[in-house]
Amino acid sequence: MQKPFTDVFPPLHVDQSLNELLEQVRVERITSNRAKTYIKIYLISGKLIHREQLFHLERTLKKQLFGKTPVELKIVERFELSSQYTPQKVLELYRDSILFELKAYSILEFNLFRKAEITFPEENHMKLSLEKTTLGQEAADELIRILHKIFTERCGMKVEIEAELLDKDQEQEEKRQKSQAFMEKQAAALAERMYQAEQEQAAAQGDSQTEKTDKEGKPASQASPKASTGAKAPKEKKSRPSFGKDDYPYRRTLRSGGGGGGKGTRSSDPDVLYGRGFEDGEITELCQIIGEMGEVTVRGHVTAVDEREIRGEKTIVTITITDYTDTIRAKLFIKNEELPAFRDNIKKGAFVRIKGMTAIDRFDNELTLSSLTGIKKSGDFRKARLDNHERKRVELHCHTKMSDMDGVSEVKDLIKQAKAWGHKAIAVTDHGVVQAYPDASHSLDKGDPFKVIYGLEGYLVDDLKEIVTDPKGQSLDDVYVVFDIETTGFSTEHDQIIEIGAVKVENGQITDRFSAFVNPHTPIPFEIEKLTGINDDMVLHEPDITEVLPRFLDFCEGAVMVAHNADFDMSFIRKNAERQSLPCAFTVVDTVSLARVLLPNLNRYKLDTVAKALNISLENHHRAVDDAGCTAEIFVKFVEMLKDRDVRDLTTVNQMGALDADAIKKLPTYHVIILAKNEIGRVNLYRLVSWSHLEYYAK
Repeated sequence: MQKPFTDVFPPLHVDQSLNELLEQVRVERITSNRAKTYIKIYLISGKLIHREQLFHLERTLKKQLFGKTPVELKIVERFELSSQYTPQKVLELYRDSILFELKAYSILEFNLFRKAEITFPEENHMKLSLEKTTLGQEAADELIRILHKIFTERCGMKVEIEAELLDKDQEQEEKRQKSQAFMEKQAAALAERMYQAEQEQAAAQGDSQTEKTDKEGKPASQASPKASTGAKAPKEKKSRPSFGKDDYPYRRTLRSGGGGGGKGTRSSDPDVLYGRGFEDGEITELCQIIGEMGEVTVRGHVTAVDEREIRGEKTIVTITITDYTDTIRAKLFIKNEELPAFRDNIKKGAFVRIKGMTAIDRFDNELTLSSLTGIKKSGDFRKARLDNHERKRVELHCHTKMSDMDGVSEVKDLIKQAKAWGHKAIAVTDHGVVQAYPDASHSLDKGDPFKVIYGLEGYLVDDLKEIVTDPKGQSLDDVYVVFDIETTGFSTEHDQIIEIGAVKVENGQITDRFSAFVNPHTPIPFEIEKLTGINDDMVLHEPDITEVLPRFLDFCEGAVMVAHNADFDMSFIRKNAERQSLPCAFTVVDTVSLARVLLPNLNRYKLDTVAKALNISLENHHRAVDDAGCTAEIFVKFVEMLKDRDVRDLTTVNQMGALDADAIKKLPTYHVIILAKNEIGRVNLYRLVSWSHLEYYAK
């Protein structure tokens, strides 16, 4: 017998979004072993739930129900999805959850699925194009098995899954050849520049020798008097590169004080920084180390070196390394007398290879490397990002650290990187400020051809927007259709209408109503269902928009359209009318704009706020027919207020809609990129920033 989750378990301290999901979850059954140490909870949900949320729920249930009792708790979920869901739609909505689950199960299958190209030749036929790996078909078969369980057992779908392995060697070879050609081109250019520099230097030296000969009256190369008497000429010193301490090509190796090298042992390998030398063997990526898996060889970039002195004149040194797939710590014990040499060898920022045992640290329960065989120098394995395109791009939207919560880089570093990629210019566009301009200007040397484009990302308000769009002098007593729609989201391109509600107003009276559900042929997101109360079952057997929209447009024929935030509602109506080649030319009145003029004291102009200010009841908010009815009552009151101001038609309504500074501050903002064309434009930007902060600053 199924019971609601909230009836079976006490209130849990989880995120609000998960709490809302749990309200529609049912518990099918709970099982355990005889010792009550392993418990399974079987859940049924009508909506897809991300596996990360269920992992969090498992931990929360275990902590709150069992405390420190050694109990393993597992949630087994099953989704009862409406027929709006297809395998392709489930993959689109649930792919991140599958990736999260695969990463916890097997890195190999995770990488296979992450890189896979997935198509659906038929609705219930999924085809995966996988990159060929060393394990080949075996890994592909395991991935198919997992996906089949997810789609069939968990989601209740009949789907056929097949995979083909693609050999990427040819593609990699083409990329390698292209990269090699580019590097050869770069090397040739560098060699040419070096040759020219040498020629210039030789010419300069020649001039110097000539000048010296002229001054002394003899060639500079003539032997000295001491040499001419038969004295032995000083032995010419061979030139050698001058290395700094950090650049010297070899270092003294340490005795292994606990890294498995044996006391007093030294390595003759100049690359060894600690312990004994070792064969490089196969390098294991850190993301593949998921537990105690014996001895491994890893490489990494040292991000931190921490020391903690202990008894016995020893120090615990913890080296944190990353290979940019994951991070791990290596721990070793070093005698205090050997610490200075160790510090010289291994510093933050170094690249190293480490061979050691993977082990769980008993103190902090973290996976670490211990019993180190040795630490060797490694080259910088990071792959530098290059812009290999012959026609370089110019970044026109770039944030520096002057953009709070949006940028962290110094402007000089951004300019340096753009120049390294061969770009000719970059635009600096911080949020509403110009504070990075001085540093940007000082980042360029005199005569540097690189160009800094000065700009900003501003906040634009449409203070020229009229209350009435396309007015034709209609009287306030004409026919008006006040309408509202509910949708699956905010995009006219990707989201669909799920409900249309409207009322007809004539001479200040509601004379007719229109209400219709629309089948969007796509699942209604849980957030929309929570907001509107409309679920898949309510629209499943309803007509689609191709049938509902013509009926609605017939209902609106000859009337003026009225809506609260009319731009949003009309955008969906116009887009769908365009798809069906239906005429959609209406005069439109926005009650939000009317409210800003008639109710200037309000801080917000949402429908429920305006309704409350006018003492109008609003029940079932976010249902189209109810919102349309409420908006109609608001519009009727607004008409009365306009008539009191001796306004009788829509053209006059627009004339009274001019906004002052206080009204402009309450308008919705849109991001806009502004670039200065020249020095005059840069000064104008300064003026805009000053006005925005001194006269129009709102929030």
